[in-house]
Amino acid sequence: MNSKITILLSILFLSTPAWAQIDRERCGTQSRQLIPPNSGIVPSDCGYSTNTPKPQYDATFIYEIPVVFHVIQNTSGSGYLSPSRIQDQVDILNEDFQAIPGSPGAPGSDAMIRFRLATTDPQGVPSTGITYTTNNNWFNDNGSYWNTLAWDTHHYLNIYTNTAGGYLGYVPDFPQGGIVGQDSDRVVVAYDAVGYTSGSYNLGRTATHEIGHYLGLYHTFDGGCGSSSNCYSTGDLICDTNTQSGPTWNCPNNSSSCGNADPFHNYMDYSYDVCMWEFTPEQVNRMRCTLEYWRPDLWDTPQGQEVVRLGSPANPDAFRPGQTRPPTAGQVWDPMVDHTTFMPSAVTDMIAISLNSANIYLPPYGTLLCQRPFLRTFTNASAGTPFSLSIPAGAGGLTFSAQAVSMDATGQLLLTNALDCVIGN
Repeated sequence: MNSKITILLSILFLSTPAWAQIDRERCGTQSRQLIPPNSGIVPSDCGYSTNTPKPQYDATFIYEIPVVFHVIQNTSGSGYLSPSRIQDQVDILNEDFQAIPGSPGAPGSDAMIRFRLATTDPQGVPSTGITYTTNNNWFNDNGSYWNTLAWDTHHYLNIYTNTAGGYLGYVPDFPQGGIVGQDSDRVVVAYDAVGYTSGSYNLGRTATHEIGHYLGLYHTFDGGCGSSSNCYSTGDLICDTNTQSGPTWNCPNNSSSCGNADPFHNYMDYSYDVCMWEFTPEQVNRMRCTLEYWRPDLWDTPQGQEVVRLGSPANPDAFRPGQTRPPTAGQVWDPMVDHTTFMPSAVTDMIAISLNSANIYLPPYGTLLCQRPFLRTFTNASAGTPFSLSIPAGAGGLTFSAQAVSMDATGQLLLTNALDCVIGN
């Protein structure tokens, strides 16, 4: 084991005793309902009761998610978490979601999902990404504290730390259930399970587990043994996690049910933290699909990174000759849809990110789909006609995402230009 990890495991950062974690449920997130709450909502690729892994959701570029920790303590000081402890938790999330070599999460799959403490609040004021509140009722997970404390849940992952209602952690609903954007959309983690602690849940995997739910994953044992022949619509909707009759407790040498080995090394089981070290490739695929469809405003690309999303060879970018790279705040930007390089291999399943049937145009027309700071702008023009978009003043540093879409003579929708970049000042 890495010497740094060994040292970390031997040091107690917790202000409460190890027995505080005993006799608590691992997770308070409710199981998936048999009848989906939003059965009419598309897509089905990573829906409430369906899952369809597709190559365009594989990890090919980084999603970076800004996080705000709302630390709730009581008047005696219980519940306080230092900034270094919270940074430890963020580091653990990055180790687990990116399978960083040399870390406890190294054996898992790299989801290319990165977390960072928010550097500005929703009003643009510089921030540490941590808030502190003293309230005895809220500390006991009572009252609608989120209505007071929540930062814009479309654009920030809000993590609350308190007693978590007697659980180690929970989310109130899955994104596919319709909670996205509400103040109540959140992750709750018991304060004594944050970062490196003592006890059996001591490596920060409670947050990893709950954020898995927040990104659309169910427990590996959801639905019990289910149907191995229909694994994308039963159980946890994931085929590369073995079916499992119930949660795994402790840290067994081996465990089996449903005629196969239980996936007790998976972050979405109930094992002790030291036993957990992986998301599977199909779990990664579903989380990234969830970010595209259900939480499209949550993520940015890392500062300065430009990403071409689809296409082999890579799609041409959407800059015209002479355009500033990247565009700057206050500039009128003239991207152009490239109708000369169609790529039939660029299957158009990602269209549903920003399009519905009302936004599909006949050839030779195309559409440019824009996210942040344009809030889903749809512009239609004939081939070769520039789109003029004004970059808002003060938008410097925001991630600007553009995706050009066209339809060929056969009626097939095609992705052409694709670009994510950070707007210059």
